[in-house]
Amino acid sequence: MKDKNLKYSILIKDLNSDKSCCINEEEVVPSASIIKLFIMAKTFQLVSNGELNLSDRISINKEERVPYSIIYVLDDRNTYTIRDLITLMIIQSDNTATNQLIHMLGIENINKFIGELGFKNTILKRKMMDFDARVLGMDNYTTAHDVAKLLELMDKGQLISKTYSDMMIKITQMQLDNSMMRINLDEELIVAHKTGDLPNIKHDVGIVYARHKHYIFNMLTWDATCDNYARDIIGKVSKISYEYLILGSEQNEDCNRNCL
Repeated sequence: MKDKNLKYSILIKDLNSDKSCCINEEEVVPSASIIKLFIMAKTFQLVSNGELNLSDRISINKEERVPYSIIYVLDDRNTYTIRDLITLMIIQSDNTATNQLIHMLGIENINKFIGELGFKNTILKRKMMDFDARVLGMDNYTTAHDVAKLLELMDKGQLISKTYSDMMIKITQMQLDNSMMRINLDEELIVAHKTGDLPNIKHDVGIVYARHKHYIFNMLTWDATCDNYARDIIGKVSKISYEYLILGSEQNEDCNRNCL
């Protein structure tokens, strides 16, 4: 399947049967805000090791704040816990919170952690909103394969620990940007996901939890001729995946019960 209006990679995996559908899943693409999932995981590793505490409270000066973030417009006298920064980074994709965590953790330490997890095609090279670095070719990258593996570890309770995996899932369930994979799904459905959004780049990755099964849905798009078109395509592919994996299986179960 080709689309002249964008490039894309897809990885959809039924976590009950381990069956998957993959298209260009190893393609290395600019991660946009998807990299924040890996930053969140590294932060929880330090919390698990006792090097950070989720209740630790810090202040952020004006020079450290970047535009287009909630923290940027809030009172300078506010302080934030590590838990606050993680939550803002994921559910609102706050770039000031993200940059503060990158500063605290260190880019090299984050990349070492990513490598230790076995991800060879995911890397953090710059802070958020550092467009000068991006122009020079310093960008953050990932693949649909790497992100799916991270989500699967989280779902199985194997990312840091069961406790912290559950915390990460709970945070991603509070995602505020529901304009892509979530847009055409039932409002009552539980979806733990993270979006990525830059000009001509739209991503949405996560885990969909239905009544009897759950599955990973990852779709990364880039070189899009229109951002709204990319969002719409992700929404349509997500709906098709849900109808096939969930509604289709439920209809089969009803049929089997009626036959009995």
